[in-house]
Amino acid sequence: MIDNKIDDELLAKFFENNKINDIPDDGFSDRVMHNLPRHNEWLNTLWTAVCAIAILLYFIIHNGFNVLKLAILNICGDVSGAAVSFNFGDITPILIYIGIVTITIVAAYNIIMRERHIV
Repeated sequence: MIDNKIDDELLAKFFENNKINDIPDDGFSDRVMHNLPRHNEWLNTLWTAVCAIAILLYFIIHNGFNVLKLAILNICGDVSGAAVSFNFGDITPILIYIGIVTITIVAAYNIIMRERHIV
């Protein structure tokens, strides 16, 4: 690890001492960049807009909001069903929920107080 640090420092020093600023070319690079065609720029913007509109229309036509709502409800149902199916002996799922809610509230309170610089 130390050898890598030394090597990195040597490389950084070498490149710092041997860096090439600008190669004098009498403005050739600037003229080339200025004369490059710009037609692809508006074509790319147009293509992006057309694709975004197509995706939005597909989402609306095929009831995307209902699909998202159903997916979220299924995930919540699966998670709560998995939580209820655990067997912890004398600990019931409601006690686990109460513990999770309590920890969440305490954590949120600590974060809010830290942001306000009260603690």
